[in-house]
Amino acid sequence: MKKGQLLSSPPDTFRKSFDIASPVSGQVQPLNAIDGTLYTQGYFGPGAVINAPSSSIKAPFNGICTHVTPLDYAIEIKSSVGLKCLIKFGESTQHLHGAQFNCHVKRGSTFKAGAVLFTVNTGWLKQQGVNNVCIMTLLNANALLGVMPTTRKYVEAVEDPLLTLFV
Repeated sequence: MKKGQLLSSPPDTFRKSFDIASPVSGQVQPLNAIDGTLYTQGYFGPGAVINAPSSSIKAPFNGICTHVTPLDYAIEIKSSVGLKCLIKFGESTQHLHGAQFNCHVKRGSTFKAGAVLFTVNTGWLKQQGVNNVCIMTLLNANALLGVMPTTRKYVEAVEDPLLTLFV
């Protein structure tokens, strides 16, 4: 088994597992449900997609903001144990130049689970032809035995697990 891969069931042996909460409420889909080749090919690590009617993207865990990319409607965060996540809203947003993206943290800011990381104007994005999806991937999943997405069809932000990590 290749380390950090997306799993459909827990590995046969592992020391510990822990859940990462969803950053937004909505319907869960696999990464291959979107058009982004870099995501579907695993360039940004394993993860999941949430069809998100909500405009608030919340912190799935306590952590620190390591990078904000407003032109791409994305933020990178790191947990206190070193887990690095990329959270991006919308599939193709570069042409929008960060319009209607309001980040509530900056690089180096610490936050608690449930804090609003950024907001987007979902109605405006829909008018621009952007699918209202939130993509969350694990950037350093190669340190894990594997990652298993939730089997739930719908998740609540910060309350329901989106990914289970195995070490």
